[in-house]
Amino acid sequence: MSNAVRGHGTLKVESGAVTAGAFSEVGELKRGAFHRVSEHLSCYADACNVYVVRADDGGAVVVDVGSGSVSECLAAMGVTAVDWVLHTHHHRDQCWGTPGFARRHAARVAVPQHERYLFDHATEHWATKRIFDNYNVSSTFFAPSADIRVDAVLRDYDVFSWGDMEFSVVPAPGHTSGSIALVAEIDQQRVAFTGDLLTAGGYVYQLHSLEYAYGDMVGVLHTIQSLQALKRLRLDVILPSHGPVILDVPHDLDALERRLMDIVRLGSIMGAAGLAPQAPEVSFLPCPALVCLSEHLLWSGPWACANFYVLLSGTGEALLVDYGHAFYGNEHIGQDQQAFEYVRFVEHHTEELRERFGVREIEVVIATHIHDDHVCGIPYLQRNHGTECWALEEVAKVLVAPADWAGLPCVYPEPIDVHRRLRHGEAVEWRGYTFTFWHAPGQTEFHSVISAAIDGKVVAFTGDNYVYQDVMVGGVLRRTVAQPTIFRNSFQLAMHRQCAEVMQRLAPQLVCPGHNHVLRCDCGTISEYSDFIQVKEQVLRAAVAEPAEQYVDVAWARIRPYFTVARPGSSITFTLDLRNNVEHVASYSARLLGPEGWKCAGERASVVLAAGGHGEVSLIATAPEEGASGRQCITAEVFIDDESQGPVAEAVVEIRGERA
Repeated sequence: MSNAVRGHGTLKVESGAVTAGAFSEVGELKRGAFHRVSEHLSCYADACNVYVVRADDGGAVVVDVGSGSVSECLAAMGVTAVDWVLHTHHHRDQCWGTPGFARRHAARVAVPQHERYLFDHATEHWATKRIFDNYNVSSTFFAPSADIRVDAVLRDYDVFSWGDMEFSVVPAPGHTSGSIALVAEIDQQRVAFTGDLLTAGGYVYQLHSLEYAYGDMVGVLHTIQSLQALKRLRLDVILPSHGPVILDVPHDLDALERRLMDIVRLGSIMGAAGLAPQAPEVSFLPCPALVCLSEHLLWSGPWACANFYVLLSGTGEALLVDYGHAFYGNEHIGQDQQAFEYVRFVEHHTEELRERFGVREIEVVIATHIHDDHVCGIPYLQRNHGTECWALEEVAKVLVAPADWAGLPCVYPEPIDVHRRLRHGEAVEWRGYTFTFWHAPGQTEFHSVISAAIDGKVVAFTGDNYVYQDVMVGGVLRRTVAQPTIFRNSFQLAMHRQCAEVMQRLAPQLVCPGHNHVLRCDCGTISEYSDFIQVKEQVLRAAVAEPAEQYVDVAWARIRPYFTVARPGSSITFTLDLRNNVEHVASYSARLLGPEGWKCAGERASVVLAAGGHGEVSLIATAPEEGASGRQCITAEVFIDDESQGPVAEAVVEIRGERA
């Protein structure tokens, strides 16, 4: 029971005292009325259904609280104390009475991990939410209007324990992208509190809530995912936030899935953002299946947001290369929240590996690079399957300390344990296969290409390097092998040359990329790739003054940790990473500049770097003892040979708690 949150109370069920018939159907209740669903479970009619789970000693847990007027009926339900309020999602009809209810009953509040910011940072959400020219139409407009204290988060796939009772936290995105279902055994029935995922009869509660961004219906895809997850749980009863209790669970889950598939067939549910998978949705929904590339090598298929690959041992073990999102819709691109932790992983394909391919153990996952869409499933594998992670050293240092590198795009916020760190060109064995790790700083500096001989072919797992794109050549648009460039991902011209050298050395026959289709490869396509990189460097160099590297490298000075949490009055030691792009030996120095009240050392720290060299300096800042809270920006003024380059690097500090 990893990371379980523990509450109080004792729920005793006498063996044989309750039968399936003990769960009675709840119709539309008059507002303010309650119905006893079973011996220990009641439903109260408010702005939403408020469910009260009572223990034999009179303690209780309330699931969603509405206006809080359920207080008036607690005594009639046999409740003498409320220990916890658990929320399925953030909408105001579920939680607008939570602050008063929690104070009145001295109850603690637990909320979904991926919607916490909309509870305890609601004021900030409204302070930063765009009003005019707003293309984000997601239902966060229905967030609380003021902050709600949060005592615990309900983390995906964890267990909330209350006395002898356990609520499993199951991701249930759909009505909102951060919604959860809470699954428990109550009166010998397996029940799920599902929020607004569905209503009785197999319907969506509000269709407009499935529109997450302008022009898309990604919530349809999320709801299908959630229905599939609930089917696997073999529930007896579903307890929705609106309408009657669902007793015919298989019928209603199947009915809603069919209705959603009819929406899918109308056209793309992904919108016009260029993110649609490379296959029509009807070809893989509702259950996408793994694709066999050869006897032992499996592929997630072109519909995945980020490809992942599975190598089968033949004796029940598996190795994965990357494990991220199943669909583009899981990325939540364009959402307006301000929290750092948002990318949400939903488990996929592990049941298929077990049932279709006989996999008993996922022993290893290899991360090709740092981006969240490729690695966000790795913590799930580690917590739930005991999977080891292997990565190139340059990739591992970001995975294990993401807050240090949060200034980079697409950094997943949860630290990932890396069990084996490999050097450039180092090989490692797994069940008769040899994997060689190569530093290939292409789409991001923190990137590798992994090579292996599998079923008679040399295979290269290339992550986000090596793609096909349309290039104008001699006035004609031609599709060619290319290397994407993202400057903010920490790019230097020499990095792509290194990628070309790696691919030339490997001469793979099959390229397994991080997105879109698996590619056949030969000497001709590798030459095409190398030629593209050479031409691209010439074009970029021609666009800037010399030294060119200094003007294409946005990350020549960067602060670690980029994001940190500190107490008032505490001191923080930062590391300023520096790259010398000026093509001669140079002295680099720097000092911190903080907001009002911060104390930063007046003297500069310095280091001398050779041309093309790397180095670092340490800088210390002390937070104000009083009057400062929330997020604050710290900058570093950097000097090259005593010439100020200005405050070119920054870090974010969140001040919390009491004085140090």
